[in-house]
Amino acid sequence: MECLLCDSPVSRPPTWKGLFTDRGKSRLCPRCEEGFVPAEGSPLLGDWDGTPYEGALDAAVSLYVYNDAMKNYLRQYKFLKDAALAGVFSDAIRQAPILKRRKAVPVPMHPERLSERTFPQVEEMLAFAGIPFVPLLEKTTARNLGKMGREERRASEPLFCLAENAEVRQADYVLVDDLYTTGTTLHHAAHVLKNSGARSVAALTLIRA
Repeated sequence: MECLLCDSPVSRPPTWKGLFTDRGKSRLCPRCEEGFVPAEGSPLLGDWDGTPYEGALDAAVSLYVYNDAMKNYLRQYKFLKDAALAGVFSDAIRQAPILKRRKAVPVPMHPERLSERTFPQVEEMLAFAGIPFVPLLEKTTARNLGKMGREERRASEPLFCLAENAEVRQADYVLVDDLYTTGTTLHHAAHVLKNSGARSVAALTLIRA
């Protein structure tokens, strides 16, 4: 088997787990795998106190830091449209404790972005990880938040609405996205779910910038 990122051979000692399932087998070579650094702590949700989105998110967790290895991964996965990379972090996502007893809701792409990138990256990661999810939200704008300053993001118009025929129950949900920067996207999405009857809303992102 070859590394999905650098095409080097993936060579590891055999394990009993590997005899019965592919879940224990990394899709990366040791060199590439070592480049991904686990994130410590949690995003500071208090940054949104005093705004209409205060309290929208009850908890948030990111799995990795945004370093050069992650930048290269995102570039290949999102912008070079290498859908095979959706499975690279399947085990890490699947084992995230914040998913327990919560319904996963992927943060959606705007239709224009989806047309550009050809497949929904977050949904693909969840599918590879074997995590059921409910598509409750729609993105209402194609604006690129990455080109906006912090205060401009905080003052932006609502980014999401409920999807057609979506049913939000009095349940615990976890939003899943690729990147947590200022938290704008996730707070806007959580706000819609909370206002629609969700009991609690948490967030899980692959990366924290």
